[in-house]
This record gives sequence, structure tokens and C-alpha cells, in this order.
Amino acid sequence: MIILGINAYHPDSSACLLIDGKIKIAIEEERLSRIKHWSGFPKLAIKECLRSQNILPNEIDVISINHNFYSNLFNKIKFVLSNKPRLSFYFNRLNSHLKKKNLLDIFKEEIGNLNKNCKLFEVDHHKSHVASAYYDSPFDDCVNLSIDGFGDFASLTWGISKNNNIIIDKKILFPHSLGIFYEAFTQLLGFKNFGDEYKVMGLSSYGKPSEISKIKKLINIKKNGEFSLNLDYFNHHRKSTSYSWNNSSPKSPTLFNDRIYNIFDQKELNNNISDYHKNIAASVQNVYEEVYFHILDHIHKKYQIENLTVSGGCAQNSLANGKIISNSNFKNIFIPSNPGDGGGAIGSAYVAYKNFYNEKIKKTNAYLGKEYSELEINKEIINYQENIKLKNCSSYFFKTQDEVLMFTAKQISLGKITGWFQGKMEWGPRALGNRSILGDPRNKNIREIINLKIKRRENFRPFAPSILLEYADDWFENFYDEEPFMSRVLKFKEQKKSLVPSVVHLDGTGRLQTVNKNDNLLFHKLINCFKSLTGIPLVLNTSFNENEPIVDKPKHAIDCFLRTNMDLLVMGNHIIYRNDQIKINE
Repeated sequence: MIILGINAYHPDSSACLLIDGKIKIAIEEERLSRIKHWSGFPKLAIKECLRSQNILPNEIDVISINHNFYSNLFNKIKFVLSNKPRLSFYFNRLNSHLKKKNLLDIFKEEIGNLNKNCKLFEVDHHKSHVASAYYDSPFDDCVNLSIDGFGDFASLTWGISKNNNIIIDKKILFPHSLGIFYEAFTQLLGFKNFGDEYKVMGLSSYGKPSEISKIKKLINIKKNGEFSLNLDYFNHHRKSTSYSWNNSSPKSPTLFNDRIYNIFDQKELNNNISDYHKNIAASVQNVYEEVYFHILDHIHKKYQIENLTVSGGCAQNSLANGKIISNSNFKNIFIPSNPGDGGGAIGSAYVAYKNFYNEKIKKTNAYLGKEYSELEINKEIINYQENIKLKNCSSYFFKTQDEVLMFTAKQISLGKITGWFQGKMEWGPRALGNRSILGDPRNKNIREIINLKIKRRENFRPFAPSILLEYADDWFENFYDEEPFMSRVLKFKEQKKSLVPSVVHLDGTGRLQTVNKNDNLLFHKLINCFKSLTGIPLVLNTSFNENEPIVDKPKHAIDCFLRTNMDLLVMGNHIIYRNDQIKINE
């Protein structure tokens, strides 16, 4: 039984293969197209999934998709009749729906012929989110919260899961959305690209929550965990939400209208980032968290269950996630490595498998991409030899893994910025030690160097501490469970902050990744080698990219290394290094 799960014509288009109840591979289209948040048909991802498992298109039993036009249909009709939005509002949604509805025909045209018994299975957007979290969580019974911008006309669902079954009890429907609220302020602060909300999170630690009263004019907290937007300040419900979600990077319309400038100073906002921007960011995060914990408080009281899964795009707000234990009565939390729209491909595949086969789903981890052999890596290095020499770089091959680990750890301890390309690519938006740029967390200058000279991005953007799981409790306050996916921000213990200044946020926190040797043995060994040299059981970790999607192939890694100021690239047992920075025999 072979199920192809996809997220198509929606941001972060993706594909996965579920074979006999187990996810074998999962890839987001952006990693192959090299266009961030690609939102069309995931042609390249599907082909890579099939190729990796030696599966032909006509062997697929089910194609699942995280969209169901009939979800909330009555509410859609009611909204249209009540609000009479512009004609473009209808056309945009109808066009998107028709593409998804004709998916089998599109598949045949782009990929190949299917067998006559292959079924298209449509899954509600938020149920897909919930499934992607629940079926990979350690819980039998739990409360499920899915929260995002919107999908299938809803922005939030909650309910419970038990004995392998998902029950959705409550939905908050379009146009009210906590995701839209946060995205609107992201745009207001000058961050215009789709998915820039993490910049607001990063900026918030530099500001003071002095604008809370103003921001609360845009959102209302209601009884029973509910909330609503003050629609006087928003556009998305009355104008065309002309998102461009067709074979490109997604483009969002302006979600707020000019009335917002009666509250916030437009002239000041149009200037470069200032304290004013930082204070708004801090205030937005504060109000977001107030609403978030209002929801969590209600659903815990309602169900009296201590286990919680969170999914949807808003589940990537790691600042809020880090406060769940201290600000709610939930005791155990699971957030998947890819909680957003891309992860919906796996969620829809899980629901399809449960529907057609009703057998136990086998849990997976975050390392679901393609792995490249030493032979494949070496072939690509040979192809790049001329460019490598032109950039005054050299390549070298270590005979053993231990040699690679000790050499790399030493170079990191000497301040060398290192591209680390190993094993299977991570599933989700975070680099978790297989497609990472690594640095010495003791070096207070390295954050600025990486941001400005390698990533070429805003200097306030933070980096993650990847820490050996067995030492996390010694370094972070209120540490209670492993955090393998960088889903939570926690406070460093006071006596530890000065030891690793490059990974400590201005407010004394860090978005940690705990590294378990059972999940990623090689990365665990590398950090352990670094510890043996420095006494520090963590390294600075950021995604392997330069203002682009995270690298997937050796080719992408070499390209990124050569056009930036990284000192060292490690791929398998192969390295490429800058001759003026590194000497092999030293």
C-alpha cells in the first residue's frame, strides 16, 4: 500500500511517500526549485520521492491532499452572501480549488500515468495539521490545537485524539485569525515577504511592550477561548485576498488598511528599523501570547488532559511555545518538526492510511530527505574543481569518520564558520544538524559575521544553540523534556549566559535544539568532540543557506560555500576549505 501525500497550490508545497504505514521520504518543493515557500504543484518533490523509493507512478494506491473544498462549505456560502466581496475574491478561490480538484489530471500530465484504481483523497486542512502532530507524538490521548492563517476557511481548530482517532470539536472561521493578526503586523513593520513572521519574533526581544494598548484595538478576547479581529482595520475579508499561490514564491496582499495609521505612526514606520519598530514587535508578541494562553487555558479546563499537540503555521512561534509549561496547566507538549502547511502532506497521508487501511501508523522523525553517498559527493566536487581553485580553495578526503569529527570540531573551536552537510535532509523549516552552518558559541562576534557576510540578512536575527540532550537541564531554566525541533525558546541559566554569547538572545533566552544520539548520532558525536576541546556541550547552529531555501544537494552546498565567506565545508568525509584560513596538517 503506497500513499503519496501532497501539499499543493498552497505555501510550502511538498510531497511524501507513506509505504506500509511508514513515511519513507518527505521533501518540500522549495529545496529543489530553490524558490522559498514554493506554492504550486510539487512536481520536483514528487519525482524525487518516487525515484528514491524506486516506485513508478502507476504503483501509487492513493494520492492524499491537505485540502477539502467541502469543509465548512455552509459557512463559506453564508460569508459570501453576507459580505458580498469583490468578484476577484471568488475567482481566486475557485481557481485554486479547480487545480486541486483536477489534481489527478495534473499529475498524469506532469509525472506520469496512474493506475485506474488510484484514488484521490481530500483531507480537511486543519485535520491534516492535527494528524501530522498526533500520529508522531508519544501520546495515546491528548488535546490537539491547530492554529494558522487560514486553510479550508478556518484559522483554528481544537479537539482531542484518543486510541488512534481524531475528534475536532471547535473551529474559528475566516476572517478571524491569530495568524492573520500576526502577519498583518509583520507587514506593517516592513517585512513584506511571505513567512517573515520569524523576523518579528527575533526583533521582539530588542523592544519593550509599550504599544500593547494600541495593538489590542485590533483584536478582542472573548469567552470560552475564542477571539475576534476588529475588522475595521483589516482588508482580507472585504477585498480580494489575491495571494499568488501558483508555481512561485507566495505573495500576500496587504492585510491591513489605512485606518491602522490612525493608531500607528506611518512616517516612523517607513523609516529604518528603530526602537519604535522594536517596541511594536515586542507588544505584538505580548498580545499574541495573551490570546494564545487564553485558548490553552480554556481547552485544558474543557478536556482535563495534560498532553498537548500544537500544529499549524502559528506553532512555529517558538517564543510562545517556550512558555506553555509555565503559563498553562499542560504538562507534556509535542510540536512536529514541520507543523506548517508543508507538514500537511504527511498529515493527509496519515489520515488517508487510517481511512483506507485502519492499521497502526509507524512514527517517524525529522530526517526524511534524500541522503547522498560519498561517491555522489565526490563526483560533485570533481565537477567543481575549477571553481574551487579559482576561489583559492582546496578539497580533501578523510579516511575515517573520527578524523572528520575531530578536525571539524577543532576548526569550529578556532572560530571557523563551517558548512555541515550530512545524512538525510531535515523535514521542516529548521536545520537540525544535517544541513547546518555551525560556529563557536563562545565567539561574541560570530553572529554578526554570519548575518552580514554569509546569510546577508538583518543583524538582529538570532542563532540556535544545539546542545547535547544530557546537558540541557544544566544550561536552561525550567527544562522538562527534549526539544529536537527548535520549537521552544527557553531561558539560559544565569551563570551560563556569558559562556556562549553568540547564541543568547538579548532577553537571556535561546531557541534550543536538544541533540539525542538516538536521533542523530553523527551530530551528537561532533558536539561531543567540541565539548572535549572546549568544555562547552553545544554549538551555534543556523540553516545552511544564503537568503534562499536550505540546501538539499551537494551542488547547492558547494555553490553556497563558494559565494559566501564560510571557511569550511564538510560533506560526508569530504571537505572543501579556504587555503588562507585553514591548513590541513596543522
